[in-house]
Amino acid sequence: MGRLLEIVTPLHRATRRDYLSRMNDDKVACMLKAKEYEYDYWDGDRRYGYGGYQYIPGRWKPVAAALVETYSLVPGSKVLDVGCR
Repeated sequence: MGRLLEIVTPLHRATRRDYLSRMNDDKVACMLKAKEYEYDYWDGDRRYGYGGYQYIPGRWKPVAAALVETYSLVPGSKVLDVGCR
């Protein structure tokens, strides 16, 4: 089988998250609000969906550099991004 690459893990671990407050939240109410797919889902509080996003310049630069180095990418290289949800 392949090898485990922890390219994003250091960035993820550097983020502070209040897991306890997220676990003690009213999950049903948050889910119902999120399913409206309106402002609160896209740009509101993070507990409703994608909201709470803050642009941080350079945040993903170490991840990009690790990918370039790991896969020996050069200008003109092609990458297929198969996302998941």
